Amino acid sequence: MKHSGYKKHSFVTLPVTALLISILVVGCSSSNDAAAPTATPTATPEEFEAVIPISLPVAQDKHITFANAEKSFEEIPQTAWLNVQDSINANPVVDIPTTIVVGPNTDTTIEQITSLLQMEYQLWNGFEQPPSFAGLVYNAQDEAWAEKEWPKLAAKLNLTDNPESEIPRLRAGCNFTSDVATECYGGMSVFFPNTLAGFAFYGVQSPYWSQNSLEVGPISQVTHEYTHIVQFAQWNGAELQPGENLKSESAHNGMPCWFSEGQANAIGIPIAAKDLNSYIQGRDNSVRRRINQDSGAKPALTDSTLSAKNITSFLYGQDASTCYNPATNGDWQLGYSVGYAATEVLVAIGGPQSTMALLAKTASGLTWSDAFQAVYGVSWEEGADILGKVLEAEYAAKPMDH
Repeated sequence: MKHSGYKKHSFVTLPVTALLISILVVGCSSSNDAAAPTATPTATPEEFEAVIPISLPVAQDKHITFANAEKSFEEIPQTAWLNVQDSINANPVVDIPTTIVVGPNTDTTIEQITSLLQMEYQLWNGFEQPPSFAGLVYNAQDEAWAEKEWPKLAAKLNLTDNPESEIPRLRAGCNFTSDVATECYGGMSVFFPNTLAGFAFYGVQSPYWSQNSLEVGPISQVTHEYTHIVQFAQWNGAELQPGENLKSESAHNGMPCWFSEGQANAIGIPIAAKDLNSYIQGRDNSVRRRINQDSGAKPALTDSTLSAKNITSFLYGQDASTCYNPATNGDWQLGYSVGYAATEVLVAIGGPQSTMALLAKTASGLTWSDAFQAVYGVSWEEGADILGKVLEAEYAAKPMDH
């Protein structure tokens, strides 16, 4: 699955929580007297419970609430951005071993990337995070280099015995002509079967990751992809369900597509934005991105049908079992815009950590609806209805025209 946080002018060590272990205590006797055979006790697996470092349900006593969100819609972007900054600053630093490899012609720096990652590590303090994280960073000029570098990096970090199978993911964030990369713009977060380590391919859109030409949208790919990794990590320790091979598949089965990409933008972009003005510019380039009607399967929404009823129906009715194939579901693109706007409301109401608590609850076995009720104290039906009304007001004031 391609995770493209943004494309300009287009579509675009927290100690890991110990796995729950059932301890089998077997009694034995040193007596020589004959005794009736005793059945061997059977270990009973404990129920998995993902760790959540905040109190639930989140209090409805902050500046933006479900009760006032519709009439206060203009204040939601600023409130969401401030909530992200406040949460980062309130949390202790988290040390996660990090390896970043940057292509020789790619105009960015390791420090620029790791400084953003460190803020996100800090934001998710207390939630399950990967024991280590690595990224391979390359622009179009370095794409061929990246294909050669990737197997060496995979072997060094012991990520996979079959790195060649991941080359399509590496290439997914770039455009090609005659098999030569002409532009890169998207990233891909990856989980592997035999490790909890997180990894991402980062296709850099030049020159927008460079210090002199930095833009929030493109550089937020760094934090967008790491948000996906933390999404997946909420299932670390949970049993794979039938048909699942990876924790990323468990995560996708636990949340709708609009939230998968919406949360990655609603967290990734405000972390990358150093001030409110740059945040508003970066978020508008995604939230207000025109809906592509020529993507194959028709999306559920159009630029001119963003009514409360239609938006609520989209949010409430999306099926996680079918929505993750962008080739057959035209709604995929809406996660980066409408899904982002909806998740931004949740960040404004409950803070950024509330959005990850949603996934921790679903990883612990709750349905999406029950998890929403547990986190926000309102039913998912009511919440979706309110989100639809808020987004209708937002799009009426600032339509999709990017």
